Amino acid sequence: MAKALAIDLGATSAKCAFFDNDQVVVKFIFDTTNRENLLERIADEAFIVAKKHDIKMDELDFVGIAVCGIVDNSTGNVIFSNNLGWRDYPTKDELKRLFKTQKVIVLNDAKAATFGEWSKGLKKVPSSMALFTIGTGVGGGAIFNGELVFGDNTGLPSEPGHGGGFQDKVQCGCGLKGCIEPIASATGIERALIEKAKVSKGPLADKYAELGENLHIKDVADLFQDKDPDVLEVFSTSMEPLAKVISVLIHFFDISMIVIGGGPSNLGKPLLDLIKNQLSNYVLPDFYHRLNLVQASLSDLVGAWGVYEYGKANI
Repeated sequence: MAKALAIDLGATSAKCAFFDNDQVVVKFIFDTTNRENLLERIADEAFIVAKKHDIKMDELDFVGIAVCGIVDNSTGNVIFSNNLGWRDYPTKDELKRLFKTQKVIVLNDAKAATFGEWSKGLKKVPSSMALFTIGTGVGGGAIFNGELVFGDNTGLPSEPGHGGGFQDKVQCGCGLKGCIEPIASATGIERALIEKAKVSKGPLADKYAELGENLHIKDVADLFQDKDPDVLEVFSTSMEPLAKVISVLIHFFDISMIVIGGGPSNLGKPLLDLIKNQLSNYVLPDFYHRLNLVQASLSDLVGAWGVYEYGKANI
């Protein structure tokens, strides 16, 4: 049991929650589109919210943050975050200063989501799992033998969207060839939906006529559920590179569960069925028939839960 403030820091908002005794007692959302003095302004807001709800900040066991970027786990620095415009940013030291505590947790957001889903969503069963979160990019993380994987070399694993040569249609902004991120991310899916809508003769064209370049995945959820051929074609093309990555992971590590998170996962079982059907082309039968592919369960607070649970286990 612990008292903590957990922050899931994204490109457009920070989802923040005060925890006490494994319960969310207060949550608030902070707009992050203005990056100037960002952590300082989030801290100021946290103190205001705490005072309003009679939460004593000096009684918190720790403060934790999940960051959309590459995190040096030994120092708590954010090596690089394209979405936040940070490079070599001393996140842990800043939080220590702002909250006047030495007990600070800094995690990559995908690692935090992985630990949150496993510890809170799955109640730590099974002992191994991998999570792929589909958002602005494609992030992920893994649990092996009940431990969050940090790796033995760089300590940075959380980037399954990069490398591998799994597609040759769209060049990734990172400079590598064949990354799945520009196709399998929510950003990539929406880009493909708009291009398809421009030449569609069906309901997808009507959506584009109404929304134009503001067409998003949530706007075609009904068409996806109704198996509209144009929408299904886009999702099938987008998810196939992801299925290839998952197949390698399954064959190499024999992971017992794959969790799909991020905005598109809200499409639910039909999306999982589509991915699983694609996996049948890439996964050997002995593995495939025992494949457990599930939807993430913690939605918008998954990163905050992950930071909280990890902090409990490590502070």
